[in-house]
Amino acid sequence: MKKITLLFSTALILISTSIFTSCKDTSDETVEIGEITFYPEAGVIDAGTEINFSCETKGVSFYYILDNSRLNVNKYPTSSITTKASSCTITANHTVYVVAQDAAGNLSKRYSASYSISGTENTALYFGNPSNATTDSNAADYLTNYLLEEATYTVSFNNETHNPNWVGWHLCSTDLGSGRYDGDFMQNPKLPDEFYKVRHTDYTNGNFDRGHMCPNADRNSNDEDSKGTFYTTNIVPQTANNNQKVWATLENYERTLVSSGANEAYIFSGPYYKDDLKATDKNGDEVTYLSGKTTPTDGICIKVPTSTWKIIIAFKSGENDRTRITAENTTVIAVKIPNRHNVGSDWKSYICTIDEIEKITGYDFFAALPDTVENALEEKKYSE
Repeated sequence: MKKITLLFSTALILISTSIFTSCKDTSDETVEIGEITFYPEAGVIDAGTEINFSCETKGVSFYYILDNSRLNVNKYPTSSITTKASSCTITANHTVYVVAQDAAGNLSKRYSASYSISGTENTALYFGNPSNATTDSNAADYLTNYLLEEATYTVSFNNETHNPNWVGWHLCSTDLGSGRYDGDFMQNPKLPDEFYKVRHTDYTNGNFDRGHMCPNADRNSNDEDSKGTFYTTNIVPQTANNNQKVWATLENYERTLVSSGANEAYIFSGPYYKDDLKATDKNGDEVTYLSGKTTPTDGICIKVPTSTWKIIIAFKSGENDRTRITAENTTVIAVKIPNRHNVGSDWKSYICTIDEIEKITGYDFFAALPDTVENALEEKKYSE
C-alpha cells in the first residue's frame, strides 16, 4: 500500500457535526468494522511525528475530515478482514478525525485522537501545553485560552478575565544579568484585533500592583529581554504584600537555584479565582474587579485573582531533559498564595503539590513526560 503523508498547517481542527453522514446500521454480512487504534496514542508528541491508525475491517473505507472537507485516503478491501494503516504528519496541535463507512454510505463510525505538540528544549512548552492554548480562531476557547509565544516566555491569555491563565518559561544562569527597562507596561501588539489590549493606565488607582508572572529579573540578561516582560499580557493584579514580599522572595529563590549554572528550571505561574473568596486590596477591602468595576458597562473589567500559584521544577543542567528527569533528581516547588493584604511573608507556608494546582485549574502540566515520572513529580511536596 502506498503511504500518504498529509501536512497540516492550522493550529487545531474543529469539525462541524453536519458534515458526517447520518447512517443506519446495515444487515449486509460482508460489512465488519472494529475499533481504530491510533499510533502513537493521543497526547503530547514532537512536531513532525507521523500519526497512523489501524483497524480490523471488511468492506469498509476510511477518510479523514479536514477543515470541514472530506478527504479520501484509502479504500480498504471488501473481501476479507484485514488490518491496514494510513498516516499523516502532525506539525501543530490537532484533533485528528477519521470516519469509516461502507460503500453505500449506510454504516458510519467516527474516531478521534487529540495531539498536542511539545516545544523545543529549553522553552515553556517542551513538557507540553498545560491548557492546549491555541491561536485557532475557530477553537471554542479561542478568546479564553489564546496562545502567545514571546521571545523568552509563553502565555495563555484570557480575554474575559483580561489576565494570563498561565505564563511559562525556562530559566538558567545565562538569563540573569543587569539588563533594565524603566518604562511603563505596554499593550501587546500580538493580540488579535478582537481582544482588548490592557493598558498600563487600566491599573491606575486600582490599589493593586501590576504583578509580573514571568519576572523581569528572570529575563534581564539584556535590555531587550527585560523589556519583553513588560507586556500587560504578563501581569495580574496582585496585592502589594503578595507581589512585593512573599512572591518576590520566591522569585529570588528560584534564581538562586540556577545562578551558579549547575541547575536549570522550568517554571509556570498564574492566577486562580475562587467563587466564594475575594481578594483584598492594600486597604484590606474585598475586591472582585480592578478599580471597583463590576460590569462591562463600567469599562474594562480586569478580574482580580483570589490567589496566585507557581510551579518550579529544577534539576542539573544538561541536554535531553525529558529523558533524564526523575522525581528523585528534581527539586519540585508548588505554591498557592492568597492574594490578600494580610498574606504571610514566608512562601514555604503556602507549599502544595502540582496535583493540587492541576485540580483547581484543570490544567495538565508536564504531560510530555512518561506517566510514572509525571505522576511522581506531581505528587512530590517540597521540603528543605
